[in-house]
Amino acid sequence: MPLARSYRLKYILDLQYKVTNRRMFAIYNVGQMLNQMFPALTGQVGRVVLFSRTLGCNKTFAFTMVMLEILFDGITLIMLIFGASFLVVLPPWMVRGELTILLTCVLLFGFFYWVLHRGGHEPNPDSWARRKLPTRLIREWDNVRQSFRAGLNMLKSGRHLLVVALMSIFSWLGHALVVLFLMWAFGFKLELWAALVVLIVNTLAIMIPVTPGNIGTFQFACIVGLGFFGISKDQALGFSILLHFVEIGPVFLLGLISSFSEHVRVREYRSPEVIAEHDRLAHQVWEHGRVLNGEPPQSDE
Repeated sequence: MPLARSYRLKYILDLQYKVTNRRMFAIYNVGQMLNQMFPALTGQVGRVVLFSRTLGCNKTFAFTMVMLEILFDGITLIMLIFGASFLVVLPPWMVRGELTILLTCVLLFGFFYWVLHRGGHEPNPDSWARRKLPTRLIREWDNVRQSFRAGLNMLKSGRHLLVVALMSIFSWLGHALVVLFLMWAFGFKLELWAALVVLIVNTLAIMIPVTPGNIGTFQFACIVGLGFFGISKDQALGFSILLHFVEIGPVFLLGLISSFSEHVRVREYRSPEVIAEHDRLAHQVWEHGRVLNGEPPQSDE
């Protein structure tokens, strides 16, 4: 699962940044460790900061990467829920969750499509905002807009879309196999689709984590999911505790190993080459703002 998801992340940013598989695997593992350590959505904020500092990109680009991850995970989850609906009667709350995810994915994809097709147009220099707002604010907005659009360039490549979609499916199937093998270890005579149902219930329940590592919520979701197949609460609770350990343990182990072996840390400073490239891009945006405001471009001298 981490191999598939790190490779997916590599292809999401492949058109803008070239990262080795080993480096991307390390960055992904440390990011997942941060995501598990902090409650609510603060873990995703930590991932954005980590991606920005370790990849040398700005936070807007890193935020776009995370949004694309969420989009493809949501699309894959919808496919799984739709398939599971033919095999088991889903409760109303799960159907509502499916509709919520579907609506969110449609809105996200529509917004990304609009940005890709509208963001390429040069802004009107005579607009009210560009005439009235401070030049520095306009320059910062242009930088954010260009970075966000650059992060979406992957959606224009059919090859990258295919690889990212396949890696999303492989990662979810890998996750389901972990659940299935543990079911067999507990003596539950269930099939792969049953593991997918349990995985779907868990995912919907912990979509917005409220405790570090989803402790408590994860156990409740496992009990509900296994209840569809006649597994008692006591057996389901024991299963959920071990499954939680199996899922969380490798995240922290891989995260710690990656943090020290590849020197991937949130406080890691950027290389001189990356800093120089960032300064060059910032200077280009600044010159662009001067031209839009009718000022002559500054000479290199």
